[in-house]
Amino acid sequence: MPYQVLARRCRPQTFEDVIGQKHVTRTLKNAIKEGRIAHAFLFAGERGVGKTSIARILAKALNCNQGPIEQPCNQCPSCQEITAGTAIDVHEIDGASNTGVDDVRVLRENVRYMPSRDRYKIYIIDEVHMLSKPAFNALLKTLEEPPPHVIFMFATTEPEKIPDTIISRCLRFDLKRIATQEIVAHLEALVGQENIRISKRALYVIARTAAGSMRDAQSLLDRILSYCGDEVRDADVEELLGRVDRGVLHKITEALLADDAPACLETLNTIYESGFDLRQFYYAYLEHLRDLMVVKVSRTSAGWMDMPEEELKEAERLSASCSADDLQRYFRLWFSAEDEISRSPLPKIALEMCLLEMIQAKRSIPVDEVLQRLETLQQQFETGAPKRAAPAAAPVPPAAYSVKENQAPITRSAQTVPAQPQGQLREQHAGSFLDFIRQHNLPLASQLEHGHMRLRGESELVIELPANSFYLENIKDRETEKIIQQLGEEFFKRTLKLTVVAGAQNSVVSGEDERDQKREKKRREALRNPLVQKIIDSFDGEIVEVRTEI
Repeated sequence: MPYQVLARRCRPQTFEDVIGQKHVTRTLKNAIKEGRIAHAFLFAGERGVGKTSIARILAKALNCNQGPIEQPCNQCPSCQEITAGTAIDVHEIDGASNTGVDDVRVLRENVRYMPSRDRYKIYIIDEVHMLSKPAFNALLKTLEEPPPHVIFMFATTEPEKIPDTIISRCLRFDLKRIATQEIVAHLEALVGQENIRISKRALYVIARTAAGSMRDAQSLLDRILSYCGDEVRDADVEELLGRVDRGVLHKITEALLADDAPACLETLNTIYESGFDLRQFYYAYLEHLRDLMVVKVSRTSAGWMDMPEEELKEAERLSASCSADDLQRYFRLWFSAEDEISRSPLPKIALEMCLLEMIQAKRSIPVDEVLQRLETLQQQFETGAPKRAAPAAAPVPPAAYSVKENQAPITRSAQTVPAQPQGQLREQHAGSFLDFIRQHNLPLASQLEHGHMRLRGESELVIELPANSFYLENIKDRETEKIIQQLGEEFFKRTLKLTVVAGAQNSVVSGEDERDQKREKKRREALRNPLVQKIIDSFDGEIVEVRTEI
């Protein structure tokens, strides 16, 4: 007798043999028991989940010599012929190759005739969604009011392509993907009957690759047996199916948690040199991160996971060594790289950069936490909440003021003027002094911006403007000098000597010096921003560098 593949040899012959579709088989058995048999059935679901098998079992149950019966005997001529596909009253039609309206017209002519031997004339149309629109229209009236001896059974993987007028005339059943653990249990019983030595870990690899399809799982097992014989090794299964060893995934995770970038890159390079498809590795590691997160947040991990006991324990160990936030951050970064990896001609480089980014992300503050802190700061700033005192050398915060030409300086309270060091005065204090003038006499500050102020010694303020400057004579005016001196003594808390000198023509307002002054002005504006100061206080940070566009 010629060899039959496992998918055909192990096809279910009764409703009890069907794996993972109890909601369908129970309904059909109850309908047969109570005599509530519809004239049309629609079985929808993914490939390899039992649509056509259930239709055949239903046909046997209806046409069995002892029937209609919930459990066909599989011994009478009718049951045996349906199982072999030779029953004269059960017609299996491929919808993909009989799509035209003429095919449906032939079917309509044939349904008028009584069954040759059996109780019902049954039409099983597989992939019925492939019928053309005219064919569906031609079938519509017959489907709505068929002869009492005719039953239609439709199977499809794409029910959304079937017209609603057809679906509404059928008793519809949606078949589920078969759970991985159910596939593993079925394969375990099957290899036991065949005397095949294979580990449960390898069966899980097969079941995960099948993605809920029992037929795919049986076909994969057939392929593996052709390659390995009666003794199957785990490494052979992973090599044949192109699946990355879970141990390698665990190794990469351990390197990530240890911030070991060389180990991550070395492991990835080993996978690459072994010939594995890096895109398949990407999805395998994405699934691995998901498994770790589920183990982390679930108290009953075994019910969620599609892995053997030893792998589950390893996942629990890894998830216990890191926080849920870390795992979530890893998953988001890895998931966001899908587009780059799928389109890139160099997926290895994209994966390397993604792994390095994941290591770097562990050292950073989560974005949600940063945004929450900034929100709090903004609310405090808007409501005027108390804030920490700024350091002594920090610039003076701006205050409300009213400015008029040659206006006398407004006396500030001692709390708003920073205490200055008693030793040698630094040039940066002159920059803060210009900000102080701007708050009290904006026109005067605008004139001083065209020159250069510096502190000489501890008590002499030197103002230098170009010899041809329009503002030189105004600054030298005795009343203006008096205002500048009063403001200086108030700011520096000491008696000052004011010296106004004329420099070289355009020496101050051109070239590199002008750019330096503009940079310094921008820098001071940024540093005295209250929101910047609040952020520094909240994060206990410091400003390392201020970059300007100039």
